[in-house]
This record gives sequence, structure tokens and C-alpha cells, in this order.
Amino acid sequence: MEDKVVAHFKDGKTQRGYTQDFRPDGESFHLLPSEGGGIPTTIRLDDLKALFYVKDYGAARRQVDRARRFGSQAPVGQKTIIEFKDGERLWGFTEEYSANSRGFYFVPADPQENNTRIFIVNSSVKQIQFQD
Repeated sequence: MEDKVVAHFKDGKTQRGYTQDFRPDGESFHLLPSEGGGIPTTIRLDDLKALFYVKDYGAARRQVDRARRFGSQAPVGQKTIIEFKDGERLWGFTEEYSANSRGFYFVPADPQENNTRIFIVNSSVKQIQFQD
């Protein structure tokens, strides 16, 4: 199964596409162009800030449009606020976080968000706050 994703890199660039071989413990994965066809690009996890799994490639939502609170319908997991080294902040939930792993999956707090889940690379995170 192909996952529709947007790769966000530590240098601020983004790349849209599909992946079939992403593994959180892998060194790299392949990204097929979102337009179809083309040559897959090899993406190194060390270069990645986060991998956003998206519903569609519509207009990018600005950070200010994202929920900055937790709704009443919480998915399974710990309420978490992520602050990246570039200043971006996300509100959502995580089930399995380990500072010693390469990264972790995160579900946005807003169910209307275009992102269904996000793989966050630990080395791109400035601060993590866990809420009760």
C-alpha cells in the first residue's frame, strides 16, 4: 500500500509523494513523485524533520490554522505538545515516545487536520511537553 506523504526536511524544504518502504528504524526510504511517474527519490531520515501522512495534497495549511488545544474527543495516547527546533509547534497525541529512538508517531489533536499522523524525527525536536 502506498502512503500519501509530505516530507519536511530540517533545512525547511518539503517534498510531496508516495512511499511504500518507510520504516521508523530505517536509514532511508523512497519517495515517488506526487504527480505520478518519475524516478523515486531516496530520503535519508537524518535529513528529515518529520514525515506527514496526509489526506490530500490540497493547499498547505498555515501553522496558525492548526488547533492549539486538545478537543474533547481524544484518540488513544498521551496529550503532547511538540516544539521543533525551527519554532513550529504541534498539538496532538502520542502512544510510544522514547528519547532513545530515531522518532515516534504523533496524531494531530484536530480531526479536521489534513495530516492523519506524523512521524517526528527526535533530532528535529526542541521540546516535548506531555499533558495530563
